[in-house]
Amino acid sequence: MSKMKFSVLKSLYSPPMIVFLSLIFISSPILEFLNQPFIANTIFMCLLYAIMAMAWNLLAGYTGYLSFGHAAFFGLGAYTTMILMLYYDITPWIGIWFGGLLTALSALALGFPLFRLRSHWFALATIAVAETFKLVFIVWPYVGAAYGLQSPIVAPEKSLWYIQYAGPFIYIYIALIIFVIELTILYLIITSKTGYYLMAIREDEDVSKTIGINTLKYKMFSLMVSAFFTGIAGGVYVIRFRFIDPFTVFNLITISIYTAVGGIIGGVYSFIGPIIGSFVFIPLTEYVRVFIVARLPEYYGLHFFSVGILLLVISLLYPAGITGYLERKGYLKKRILPVKVE
Repeated sequence: MSKMKFSVLKSLYSPPMIVFLSLIFISSPILEFLNQPFIANTIFMCLLYAIMAMAWNLLAGYTGYLSFGHAAFFGLGAYTTMILMLYYDITPWIGIWFGGLLTALSALALGFPLFRLRSHWFALATIAVAETFKLVFIVWPYVGAAYGLQSPIVAPEKSLWYIQYAGPFIYIYIALIIFVIELTILYLIITSKTGYYLMAIREDEDVSKTIGINTLKYKMFSLMVSAFFTGIAGGVYVIRFRFIDPFTVFNLITISIYTAVGGIIGGVYSFIGPIIGSFVFIPLTEYVRVFIVARLPEYYGLHFFSVGILLLVISLLYPAGITGYLERKGYLKKRILPVKVE
């Protein structure tokens, strides 16, 4: 690795980031010892949505193409991992990466018609794509149709191969590994020449063309990387919950909108914004869902309502997101990331 890349990564893995990752790392055995599966599962869900929100932010925040259809990529990654495990006995350790690859290739095919659109038309088209995938999978017998697919319960000696363990504790480590890999790769992208090209496209695509940037090439790159990590997140979901159906993994609200909310609440123009946003709103929604909605069925949907209220409050009080507010108050250092232009 060049000195430039080492310097960039050193700026990413600063003491606060190392402390944050260390706290998550040690949380699993502590929570297992204290028998706190709800808190452990909430941390897992925070990491899962942070993975998706960071991927979403590469396309929406850095490239300027707002998507409300990332459920299509999540669902494709989830189904690929499940099908490879069920039908071909391929371990999810490999399946989740195949799911990410297939999702990226699907994004490549979808990018050509989608990038003929801009602004709100692009956002609406992504919703249509995700809903189309859901309708197709609902009637497709090979993928279980509307009934979905469930991974088999395996003997303890096969737990490592199928990544099947009791409780959510071990899955924190798996999500954390994926999170760190994505964090590193996306940071290297953003702090490179490519990252500046993406931001130039976001600011003015027509001007970017006139100065020689191949806008379609870099938009495709952004979409494929975003889809890749969202597909991997779908695979991580599969190994944790072991059951999927089209209504769950292609869900407009809990996948597409929640992912966007994580980025928007945290701050779409900040690299760590989607992480902060995910770790803010997921604990709220999980608490409301488990301790209020589950016990009082007449309040079904209250957790969705709580997300809307949180988004409304933050958008009114802190239009630049949580990170924008923290930067303005001086709690976070706002800096221009280094880039080596060749």
